[in-house]
Amino acid sequence: MEPVRDHRPGAPKRPRGWSVRFRILTAVLMTTALGMMAAGLTSYAISRQDVYDGVEAALRQEVNEFFEASNEAMNGPGGANITTVEALLRATIKATYPDENEAVLGLVNGKLELHPNKQSELQTSVQGDPEVIAKAAQVRPGDPILPQQISNERNRNLAFVSVTAQLPGSDDVGHYVAAVDIDTAFGPLNSTYRTYALVCVVALILVGLVGFVVSGKLLAPLRTLRQTAQEIGEGNLSGRIPEDQLTSGDEIADLGHTMNAMLDRLSTSFDEQRNLLDDAGHELRTPITIVQGHLELLDQRNPTEVAETVDLSLDELARMRRIVEDLMILAKSRRPDFVRPGPVDVDDLLGSVLDKVKPLADRRWRIDRTVHAVIELDQQRITQALVQLVSNAVRHSADGSVIALGAEVLPDPDHPTSHRLRLSVRDEGAGIAAEDHQRIFERFARSGPAPEHDHASGHPEGSGLGLAIVDAIATAHRGRVLLHSRPGRGSTFTLDLPVITDDSRTEEVEVPDHRHPIATEQESPWPRS
Repeated sequence: MEPVRDHRPGAPKRPRGWSVRFRILTAVLMTTALGMMAAGLTSYAISRQDVYDGVEAALRQEVNEFFEASNEAMNGPGGANITTVEALLRATIKATYPDENEAVLGLVNGKLELHPNKQSELQTSVQGDPEVIAKAAQVRPGDPILPQQISNERNRNLAFVSVTAQLPGSDDVGHYVAAVDIDTAFGPLNSTYRTYALVCVVALILVGLVGFVVSGKLLAPLRTLRQTAQEIGEGNLSGRIPEDQLTSGDEIADLGHTMNAMLDRLSTSFDEQRNLLDDAGHELRTPITIVQGHLELLDQRNPTEVAETVDLSLDELARMRRIVEDLMILAKSRRPDFVRPGPVDVDDLLGSVLDKVKPLADRRWRIDRTVHAVIELDQQRITQALVQLVSNAVRHSADGSVIALGAEVLPDPDHPTSHRLRLSVRDEGAGIAAEDHQRIFERFARSGPAPEHDHASGHPEGSGLGLAIVDAIATAHRGRVLLHSRPGRGSTFTLDLPVITDDSRTEEVEVPDHRHPIATEQESPWPRS
């Protein structure tokens, strides 16, 4: 894998380093080669010593055979005929049958006198080597019998032993010489380890090929990640690491999934930001245009027109302020501290919200049902959401109609050991068409015009961000907003939230007893006509 480089204009050039694949393969191959070399050298050293021990054992065996043969010759039927050292050596060598890598000589007074009739290549070479004969003749009677080693052009690596022989009453000194070719003894061992070296080379090649392919597949997500990161810009967030490269289930696959998820979030954030700016620009342009148009046409000499224009401008500025404040709330909704849960008594929460909303309009205010339970919620945000839903209900319902709050705790159908809190706002307004159920939760979306009498009563038109804020508050509580509505039959908006108690945020919660529909109608502060 190539190193990621800075492609910005004017960026300093950095020296190109080795790729990750090359470094991985180098480390693997070097470790494997060193392991093979260490194992081979250790085994070769042990086997080499075994060969030397075998050579010495062969020479000892030749010495023992010489002693046995000489005793048999001296004490046998023809022993009386052996009167010279040469006769003794002849009888002994005659009974000797050396192997292909062994040679036997008989020296009398330092001169070669006897050798086997069977001539091997080694036997011929040793017989014609004066250095071997000279060294063998240097051994004197009584000297210890020790193996000697010689290496020259004629015999590259030869081990031999020289045993003296002398008969009583004779000044002649004989030498029985047994030699072993060390190179020949090492032949099978060297052949074996040449094969081992060849196998190691082939194994390293196979390891390199397999490592190249495997590391390529493992690092493919990283290469794609690098390419994707280089291609990412504000105008192009569509690049993703293909899922077929993330099937290994290891850390690199996890990194790829995390990268894709991050790109999804970035793409969503950029889209939302773009849409927000487009919608905000559109929504703010209208009141600005209205104010600008009235100010340009304002007759400053007409007090009545000035007063009307000031009132209209203040009203439009108030609407812009509401839009900006709502946009700020939505901008904060993705921050981790947007909600700050704490223990909230649900029954007290409904009562508090009801007290806040009763002055909004002449409605029959009710609490359909409530629960006695303390649940972890952000009381301010939930109150904000319920008040917003009530404001929508007021805007789209008639004077004297019912607006009801409700609360209940139900088992979670997806998690049998958990429960969910449902906080609802019900009205008897115009209702919402089924095709608009999803759209009205979008920013600056509206379900339709408010009733004429509602405009006349002074209820301000919404910014189109209220339900988007409610949905953001529910999402921040890991919940959702449910809508049940039919045209002409009213609407019920429900905050569906997971139940988390004050004692534990994860433990199973006992469902509290409901105060079943009490339908307590609250007195409206508005005068009845």
